[in-house]
Amino acid sequence: MWWRIFSALPSRYSLSDTRVEGVRYQYVDIHAEYPWGSQVVESIKYGAIDYEGIDKEHLQCKVGRKTEPVHYVTNTISTGTMLLNTLCDAYEEPNEKGDGRLLFRFHRKLSPYKVSFALPKVNVSSVNEDLIQLSLYLCKKLRANNVSSLLLPTSSQNTLEYQWSQYDQMGIPYNILINQSTLTNGIIQLRSRDTTLKEQVHISELPKYIEQLFRNY
Repeated sequence: MWWRIFSALPSRYSLSDTRVEGVRYQYVDIHAEYPWGSQVVESIKYGAIDYEGIDKEHLQCKVGRKTEPVHYVTNTISTGTMLLNTLCDAYEEPNEKGDGRLLFRFHRKLSPYKVSFALPKVNVSSVNEDLIQLSLYLCKKLRANNVSSLLLPTSSQNTLEYQWSQYDQMGIPYNILINQSTLTNGIIQLRSRDTTLKEQVHISELPKYIEQLFRNY
């Protein structure tokens, strides 16, 4: 269940049949299915397992007058396997017909950056500077609320489509669009990486709203 909760495709994960190793323990493997085959991401054992470096008396317990072996539940996993699987699980690319987008669909809890900022190209230098300063202010405010935020210095130099594509490929769940109307009404557009839909949020409510999004998911 843990693997499925944080997966972009929960049905990818399955349990192997329970196997018995002699009379001492039984075990199962957790598999992740990919186009190139099945990958074991974790193994779980249960039974009377001998551990190197542990005294024999610690592997036994008294049950009435009898001495019984202690049974353990153990799992085998590595950080390297977890990292590689997280990347492979989240990676998406267009199909042969060109449908879809190139992106990393990281779970909100696992994405290195939670939000990013996009700025439109503006020919008026004073307006452009105001947008940059407002985005800097909001970025610092979100970081002060422990929301990891990304503001690239080249944002206003590229088209919005390019910026969104760039952030999607970085796996950032939400993108904050600040435009000229934001300077007058205080409304920003919050774009979702997964749906590409945008919702309007007032800048005064932004930190609390972002915090709620990640708390409830």
